[in-house]
Amino acid sequence: MNAKTISSRQTAVLASVMLFANKILVLPSLLYEYAKADSIFIMLLLLLAELGLLFIFFRLKRRFPDLSFYQIIKQKMGVFMAKSLYILIAIYIFYKILLVYNVSYVYFRVQVYLDASFYIFVLVFLLVCNSSVMRGLRPLVRGMEFFYYFLITCFVFCLLLSVANFNKFPLFFDAPAGEFFLGGFKHLFCFGDVLILFLLMDRIKIENKKDEKQILTYTLIVMALILILYIMFYSIFNHTSFVHKNAISDIITFSYRFTYIGRLDMLAIVLVMFLSLFQISVALYVFCDCFNKIFPSLGKIYGVITFDLIFLAFVLLSIFDFLQVTALGVLVVPYFALVLQYILPIVCLFFTIGGKHEKSD
Repeated sequence: MNAKTISSRQTAVLASVMLFANKILVLPSLLYEYAKADSIFIMLLLLLAELGLLFIFFRLKRRFPDLSFYQIIKQKMGVFMAKSLYILIAIYIFYKILLVYNVSYVYFRVQVYLDASFYIFVLVFLLVCNSSVMRGLRPLVRGMEFFYYFLITCFVFCLLLSVANFNKFPLFFDAPAGEFFLGGFKHLFCFGDVLILFLLMDRIKIENKKDEKQILTYTLIVMALILILYIMFYSIFNHTSFVHKNAISDIITFSYRFTYIGRLDMLAIVLVMFLSLFQISVALYVFCDCFNKIFPSLGKIYGVITFDLIFLAFVLLSIFDFLQVTALGVLVVPYFALVLQYILPIVCLFFTIGGKHEKSD
């Protein structure tokens, strides 16, 4: 295997970890404000859309086994369109990093470091993510692979602990159809994580249907776990779900408070910590890759420096905090998400019709 490529198993781990992004903390409460417990069906529909994107990725990968996503767009739509789309993708990825960062910061500030300095958090975040990106994709994904089963075990254990708090199945079909679809559209920015695979497709090694099946299996398992989390969350909190902003920790709150085992919520804290760092590191790697496609004469280090400067400007000047980022996500970003996560891959699906496999020059 090429030193710059990742295996099908590593791709499966990557896809699984990215699927958790923005879905296990604040999203359940945000969706409840629109669709109540029917938010479970929003989650189901949008996860099915993720599966559809995954199948488009497989088809695109079979048709263009050695080409990057940028090269495909460049060949079929021209250089100007390719660069324009990659500028939009870079902006969108930057927003997603800001979102994960702000959600994680608020979570850790409340759960762990109430009196910790804001600057320490930013410094640690940048050091870890920058070093991960500079080492390259394969070492980063191998780190994810090493911790993967530990993270899945932590997640499953949190779900098992929440069973003791199970109240009753939530009341379904209680939200107006208009609010249901509006809630799904407004929160599209929390989905579309399979887009990462498109942007890394030239670094992914898929040789046969068995490799595709492995990626699909890992993805389906994570989707099932996420759906179980939402069922447990709405069953436990019901009409107060909109108040609880940290779903994975909140579902086990009563379990650890009324046992003598101690702070079992540390499992959720460790889980969120690793997932956040991995998700942001991968997104930053993709951002730098987009930057290099837009400015091919500049190296990866320039992409990292550009990101750091813009990120520090946004964060330190408080241009976007948690409330502002989520408000922007609901008002503007869904249109970016609709175009980049769904319309663009569907357009690329038409490129796979007819012809033979194409390889890079």
